This record gives sequence, C-alpha cells and structure tokens, in this order.
Amino acid sequence: MNKQIRERKLDLQHKIFRTFEECHFQKSDISQESLFVLKMSEGSTVSLPLRAVCREFGIDEESNDGELIGLVDKALDFINVLRPGDDLPLEVLTGEASWKVDTNHQQIAYNRVTMQLVTWMSGSEELITDPEKLMQIAEDPATKRKINDAFDEVADKLGMGRENREEVINLVHQVADELAYIETLREKYRLVKMVNTKLQELRRIYAHEKGVLETVTQVIRLIDDAMKQFETSFDEIDANTGEIMSVLRNFTTQRQYIRSKRDDLFRRLRAWEPLFDRWVELTPERSPTTVQLVRDTYQFLAPRFMKVKQWLMITKVQDGVAAGQNFKDEKERMNALKGKMMQW
Repeated sequence: MNKQIRERKLDLQHKIFRTFEECHFQKSDISQESLFVLKMSEGSTVSLPLRAVCREFGIDEESNDGELIGLVDKALDFINVLRPGDDLPLEVLTGEASWKVDTNHQQIAYNRVTMQLVTWMSGSEELITDPEKLMQIAEDPATKRKINDAFDEVADKLGMGRENREEVINLVHQVADELAYIETLREKYRLVKMVNTKLQELRRIYAHEKGVLETVTQVIRLIDDAMKQFETSFDEIDANTGEIMSVLRNFTTQRQYIRSKRDDLFRRLRAWEPLFDRWVELTPERSPTTVQLVRDTYQFLAPRFMKVKQWLMITKVQDGVAAGQNFKDEKERMNALKGKMMQW
C-alpha cells in the first residue's frame, strides 16, 4: 500500500480535484452512489457521479488517484462528507473502527466472553447476551473463581501452558474488544424497535383516519422487514461466535468476520440516525408533526425494503457529452458537462 494510504490522507493529484476550492465527496441520498460535489463559479452546486468523473478524465483504477478513489466509496459508508486532503477512516485502511465504544459495552462484551468460558468448562457452553443477566452472573464471587480456573483450562487446551495464562487473558480481552462494537450496535438497534413500538401506538390512535392509517400500516410492514434483517444479522454473529474455543483458536479469522459484520451493521444503522432523533422526541399523538414524520419514515424505508424498488432514480453522465471538444482547463470542461449533471 502506498505512502499516502498509510498516512490516511486523501491526497488526490489530478487537477479536477484541485481546481475547485469548494468540493467534496458524499453518497447520493437516492441511489447511494458516490458523488463528487462541487461549487461552480456562479454559486450553483453540481453533483457528479464519481465513477463518471474518473471515466471522463481518464483516471486509471490502478493509479495512485485510482486507488484512493476506490477507498472513497468505502469511506463514505462511515462518514457523511469527505474532502480532498481529509483523513480516510480506519475501517478502509486497517480494519479497525474509527468510532469508540464506552466502558459499559466493553464490560458487557467481556462478561459475555468469560461466561462462555465458564459454561464451556462445565461442558454445556451457553451464550448469554442479555446485559443485566450477564452482570448478575459475573458479579457472583463463585463465578469469578470459575473464570480464573477457565483461563488455566484454556491455556492447556490451546497448548500454551498455564504459565502463559496472561497471554490467554490478553486474547480474551482482544475478543471482547471486537465484540464490544457488536454490543454497542445491538443497543443502537433497540431504537429501531422503539420506532416500531411508537408506530404500533399510532396505528391505534389513527384507527379511524383511513388516509393516515394506511401510511402507518405500510410503514409498520416495512419496518418489520427491516427488523427481521437486523435480527438475522445479530443471530448470525452470535451463531458464528458462540463456540468460544473456536473463536480463540482462530482469532485472526474471527476478528475479520466480526469486523465485516460490525461495518455492515454500522453502515445500515447510521442511515437511520436522523430519524432516530425525531422519533425519540415524538410523543405518539395526533399532530401534523406526527403525520410528517410517518411520511418521512415511509420515504426512507420504501426504497430500502420494498420488494420492487420503484423509488430508485439514478442520474448518470452521458459518455458522449462534450466528446471531441477542446477545453482550456478542467473547470471549462466541467461547465460544459454541467447541464447533464444532477443539480442539488
């Protein structure tokens, strides 16, 4: 990997990324396509599909700029806006997370892993994910003694020897550190369930107002599909990390798996955040604010969870635009293309 990528800088060299003082990359709200957004001289904003920009200006995928642009598309799953010269998020460079977990979720994950060790040692391994239950069991003095015994047992099973139990403890902490992100996202997912709970209440409130009731019912149907997808993801993670000795023996592979699931869940939940803020503040009652939020939620869910995606609108640059013309500089070329681009 080249020096620029190691240093995390989005250090793009092509003139198109240096010509405009105000420009950035972001994802389309409609198609989730990566866009190059720039402010033209007359003050208007133009959004160009990033792939079309690369094609138009002959930016090779294997060039330095091409490699960095390949990371831009991935990076925009973790941040809203990325500008030339910004740092790229760690997820696309090292696989680490660029966001932090709190001590509470770290403790939940550690308790989960140590409880797996204790139940494994007893011959009937059990996966517990309920935070309150985990805390109750973990605080029991007898459980703490069993955890210490489990570290010795694991050291033997892994062929490390009991004199190296500190290495086992360190390995357990590394597993817990990775799973702490999953526990954080598991709690974030509860906000989706909160939205569903309030929608169920609104269905009762608007039971005799057909127009609003139909929209509420449609949103409930869509959010049910969303919840099933999230719960399937969490179930898969739990199933694949449910055998603690397998996780410890194959930690490198398991870490890669956990991180890929972490990033997928983070990306999906991040898209909900503007809605979460509004639903948390909402008191379920008849009001124009309530109706508007239900409609906005439908607009958010429909293109993501409808069986037939009627909402997808993709605007692309036509390959033949301005072909064969001579331009003084990149800015002049962009002005020629402007009429064919999506205006935001």
